Amino acid sequence: MKLQPSLVPACAVALAALLASARSVWQARAPWPLKPPAALSDGRPEKLARASELSCAPCHAAQVEEWAATTHALAWENEPYQEELVGRKKAESCHGCHAPVALHGALDALLAGKPQARADARHFGVSCESCHLATDGALLGPTGAATDEHATRKGTSFDAQGSNALCASCHRTTVGPVIGLARDFEQSAGAAAGATCVGCHMAPRAEVPVEGVGVEGRTRTVRSHSLQTPRDPAFLALGFELTLAHEPAGPTLRVRNLAGHRVPGLIGREIEFVATASDAALEELGRETLTLTTESYLRVDETLELALPARTARVRVLGRHHDPRMDKPVTFLERELGP
Repeated sequence: MKLQPSLVPACAVALAALLASARSVWQARAPWPLKPPAALSDGRPEKLARASELSCAPCHAAQVEEWAATTHALAWENEPYQEELVGRKKAESCHGCHAPVALHGALDALLAGKPQARADARHFGVSCESCHLATDGALLGPTGAATDEHATRKGTSFDAQGSNALCASCHRTTVGPVIGLARDFEQSAGAAAGATCVGCHMAPRAEVPVEGVGVEGRTRTVRSHSLQTPRDPAFLALGFELTLAHEPAGPTLRVRNLAGHRVPGLIGREIEFVATASDAALEELGRETLTLTTESYLRVDETLELALPARTARVRVLGRHHDPRMDKPVTFLERELGP
């Protein structure tokens, strides 16, 4: 579609306003709260066994301990994944995202194309080396701070936008129950405003001094390696903005997607909003439900509306997360909206 010249300035203003709004939303939500995720009931262990055997563990015990309980660490040891491979043609084509080699190639650039699988040590799933190891044995990180333990370099894939490409190595692919959400994010207002995968899914834990010559006074952000997901109720709640609008046609509950990609992002997952409407005297007027599934999902940056009874003055919203890997739904949001 070709825009008429008279519409271009208006579109530019609208886009600038959208990006400014997205930027303020992303900045206002940090730092994220860290909460224990809901337990899965799909046969996956609670934590990866033998994580302490990793060569990184002696110096980075806190990060390894956090990572060991993530679905990244357990990507290979996931019973449903192993069961799904039985009898599947070209099952090996799935291994690259469940036990990937070091994702960095020559000159520390990210490898192009689909990740390849490691020949050994697949037990460790998406391991430390998958994201941090360079081809010459150096460890890549956000600052490249020197250490006597190993060669270290600042990696461009840990810059503000570089992490998006690192995560997208696997997360641009739609396979099995998993949807390639990186494709959505790359087109989102949040990405245009400078949001990153790491910025949302790896919560900042502390600011610490950068050690070394010539970096005096600099600090770096130490991020949690727990890799927050919708299984963390507090984190899931951050993905939505709820407002009660009083329109000429009647009161409306608006649910805006702030997640940076469609929700939900796993086949079989449902996200349900139950809105209980009350009048000014707090007498209940009725209940309305909005259910999001992978067939009727909330698109990135999109807002859905739920019409409420005419005399609605206050609304109590209950958010429930139905995950096929959990025994029961988890309440992730309880909020009162009104004057």
